[in-house]
Amino acid sequence: MNKYTSFFCSLIPLVLVSVASFWCEVQAIESSESGDGKANAELLKLPPGMQMDVFADESLVANPVAFSIDETGRVFVCETFRQGKGVEDNRKHMVWLEDDLAAQSVADRVTMFRKHLGEKVHDYSVFEDRVRLLVDTHQDTVADKVVTFADGFNEIEDGTGAGVLAINGDVYYTCIPNLWLLKDVDDDGHADVKKSLHSGYGVRVAFRGHDMHGLTLGPDGRIYFSIGDRGYNVLTQEGSRIHRPYCGAVFRCERDGSGLQEFAYGLRNPQELAFDDYGNLFTGDINSDSGDLARLVYVLPESDSGWRMYYQYLDDRGPWNRERIWLPYRCDEKTTAVQPASILPPVANLADGPSGFVAYPGTGLPAQYNNHFFLADFYGTPALSGIRSFAVEKRGAGFTLQDSEWFIKGILATDVDFGFDGNMYVSDWISGWNGTGKGRIVRLTSSSQEAATEIAELLQVGLENLSAIELVNLLEHDDRRVRQRAQFALVERGEVGPLVEISYANDRDVLARIHAIWGLGQLLRKKKVNAVDILPLLTDPHAEIRRNAIVVLGDGHSQQAVPYLIHALHEKDASKCSSPEKAAAAIALGRIARHEKKTLSQAVPALLDVLAENHNVDPVLRCAVCSSLSLCATVEQLVQCVSDTR
Repeated sequence: MNKYTSFFCSLIPLVLVSVASFWCEVQAIESSESGDGKANAELLKLPPGMQMDVFADESLVANPVAFSIDETGRVFVCETFRQGKGVEDNRKHMVWLEDDLAAQSVADRVTMFRKHLGEKVHDYSVFEDRVRLLVDTHQDTVADKVVTFADGFNEIEDGTGAGVLAINGDVYYTCIPNLWLLKDVDDDGHADVKKSLHSGYGVRVAFRGHDMHGLTLGPDGRIYFSIGDRGYNVLTQEGSRIHRPYCGAVFRCERDGSGLQEFAYGLRNPQELAFDDYGNLFTGDINSDSGDLARLVYVLPESDSGWRMYYQYLDDRGPWNRERIWLPYRCDEKTTAVQPASILPPVANLADGPSGFVAYPGTGLPAQYNNHFFLADFYGTPALSGIRSFAVEKRGAGFTLQDSEWFIKGILATDVDFGFDGNMYVSDWISGWNGTGKGRIVRLTSSSQEAATEIAELLQVGLENLSAIELVNLLEHDDRRVRQRAQFALVERGEVGPLVEISYANDRDVLARIHAIWGLGQLLRKKKVNAVDILPLLTDPHAEIRRNAIVVLGDGHSQQAVPYLIHALHEKDASKCSSPEKAAAAIALGRIARHEKKTLSQAVPALLDVLAENHNVDPVLRCAVCSSLSLCATVEQLVQCVSDTR
């Protein structure tokens, strides 16, 4: 028995236990699950002090994949009707496989459809996906009006519309092959503007559900989103091409679609994205149905998580299982021996079908949920699905999982989010894997806290009439969304002075200072501040202040920062430069080198020293430094690395 056979044999008990558990629970609910959209009291489990009611029932909602709540409380819902009727799955069309693996663009995929389907290809344009708008016109906490906000997403190449984000009248919608910007100019509930910001996502068919999704607003004011392993071949607004047809990825761009960047790649099907209070990005990624487990991923900029779409068609999933790429780093000695150093391992194995994902914004739940995430775990049946709650804590330059538990169980949740009223909202698929034309949006309210009426009123009216001092004070608000909107308002006004002042104020709240730094970073990208306003923060007493200053200097491609970033890598005192800071400094140097389209050979000795000192202990730091070396080092320096014995 070789080591690979031994590995798979070791998985057999795990698989058998999972199957047995699944079957027992399915049997237990088989007779009680009505499928009519009504809550099943026997299945549903809520935390103490929480109550659930229906915001929008199945008369208003059908096949809800994702949703977003705007500042006025309106709910935008992605509804899908193209599953298996245009959005296909290779498992039902294995004769396509070689053509699918050969596809390099969306046009290639359409050509493949026409080759294999002939005139029947037009059947793929019969059904459409759409965005629906739910409104509570009576202000009685129940939606009573629904209109179609945008439809017509039924081109042959169109995918599932699986992501939506509403921000101050702008509605972003991800539907392969496009990232759309939708706007209702005349305020009649229907989008008058339907603009593709860029196209070319979804090169291959792969598996159904491996769509574009994950839309979220980043702390830097940019739009972040994800795609599964259907790949991409996208021409940016600036004319450069981002081409990787064999895996999933996370992207970001400015709100007008400019500045598109591949943020991280090598993912199988990253669903929604969520930032913590300090600007770290996370996602849930799905397993490949081969004994591997779903993963919580720290989305490190420039990282490769190791998945390739073609692994799916190998019986043992190839390197994915042979080299245990899906396991956290150093979970056992065998994994350490075979796991490739080129990839970023996950934080933890978590959930079965990670779907919707959100970070708690700080308002509406008991204090015990501060700094927690909420993950929709979709597993085809309510009994095995629901919302998970967890937190992470730092480990080196990365994170480890802590405090993980079911928050809600017994609902087939596809998405989860918090309204500005302080309540949690969940979209309920009702039953099964395929759309049945039913769905709900439910609301969960905590009896321990009142609804956040102050936040709803503040953001509904807007921050335009507040003074700079009032906006600065809001940077210390308990709710991150208020802090973020205050930050953006200061940036919009070009309030450099107040942002600089609070970023240096050691007597102010650390999160307020970080928001100020992010605001300065936004202005640095627009060339409305100079790096000299940020550089002194690299010696601040607080590590998170230093790290975020490094991040914005790298994002702003500041050449002035290069010697300071190299100095940070050389720093031996961890109290002056921690592992997360060194990882950020390495990434920042790589970004500056890429932007300038030239190497930064002077940074290479410091990068190599960090690698040597790491002794391959911290995979996040290793990943950051190696990605930086690929951009900063000359060919000669990289060749010399081969014989480096440190």
